[in-house]
Amino acid sequence: MDKKQKTAKTPQGRLVEIDGICYQVIEGKLYRYANLTLDKGFKITLGRPGSEDVLMHMLNRLLGLRIAWLEYRNTEHPGMTEDDRASRFDVYCEDEDGRGFQVEMQNWSQKYFHKRAVYYSSLLLQDQVAKARREQKKRAAKSKDWDYNYQPLYVVSILNFRNWLSGNEVTKLNDYISTYRYTDVETKEELGDGTNLIFIDLFNFKKDLHECVDLQDHWMYSIKNMFNLTECPEQLKGTEVEDLFYQSELAKMTLEQRIKIEESIMTENDIRNSIAEQIADAREEAIAEGKAEGRAEGRAEGRAIGLAEGRTEGRAEGRAEGRAEGRAIGLAEGRTEGRAEIIRQLHDKGMSAEQISQILDMDIKDLKKILEN
Repeated sequence: MDKKQKTAKTPQGRLVEIDGICYQVIEGKLYRYANLTLDKGFKITLGRPGSEDVLMHMLNRLLGLRIAWLEYRNTEHPGMTEDDRASRFDVYCEDEDGRGFQVEMQNWSQKYFHKRAVYYSSLLLQDQVAKARREQKKRAAKSKDWDYNYQPLYVVSILNFRNWLSGNEVTKLNDYISTYRYTDVETKEELGDGTNLIFIDLFNFKKDLHECVDLQDHWMYSIKNMFNLTECPEQLKGTEVEDLFYQSELAKMTLEQRIKIEESIMTENDIRNSIAEQIADAREEAIAEGKAEGRAEGRAEGRAIGLAEGRTEGRAEGRAEGRAEGRAIGLAEGRTEGRAEIIRQLHDKGMSAEQISQILDMDIKDLKKILEN
């Protein structure tokens, strides 16, 4: 395959064909499938008409539901930002027993995603209330007021970032999918209102393809990794997951959809590059600060050690000099006292001061001072 053909730049959203396979070239890299870990790729792939069966199989396998059929709804919920409305989609589902419920899909990446999911679920329930009351007005005026018997709700959040669910010490049968409901604090009895907050943790899913043991693992692996693949793995061909690869092919999407996916990938790359630059700058700054602090601490420590060693050495020298000086003084004083005793003894035996001065070779004045004391 010609390398120049591989990396050739194309107009935004356009495709190139290599060995009979269509790829989209984005920033010099070939993509055959959409990136489902990004909002736009996930929504365009699984949130458009024609994806109903793929989405139904995915939800049944990952969440343990029994969806018999589903339909997309294009209603605008009272979201918090324009990005919210652009990245999410909801579907109305019925299970095998004919019970209806709502599933909301969104790919989130923020610090307080769990609180956001709780708040967002309340908005969806309010939306159900508004719809029910509008329908009520269309019916007979004598109908009773709506009694808050809203449909069960599943808010499904795709997580592809480090979060507090990752590394959770609680051992579960499934480490990648967490479901939260309202329960009694003591008895753990469920309130039964039908609200379900579900987090699918792609970040914490670390399995390689050969480590996957069932279809649930294969779904997780494919959602997380398919944009880096150039074909559906042999292990998945003939399974329900193969349909996901078919549905995710960029060549099967419109030019507008491909442009949106390309822009989302470029934005993600820009964010990652910006973060990498910030980390590198912070690292260099930390190293410089560390060196400066190290020098300052080294000088302070060296000065303290020098002073301590100086004091120790000074004390030792002082002791030695003191002992030597004391010894010399003691010897001198001892000699002087001994000579004075000899002078007194000679004088007591009748010798004159002059005679003693001549014998000891002393000055007569010094000798007389000793005799006078």
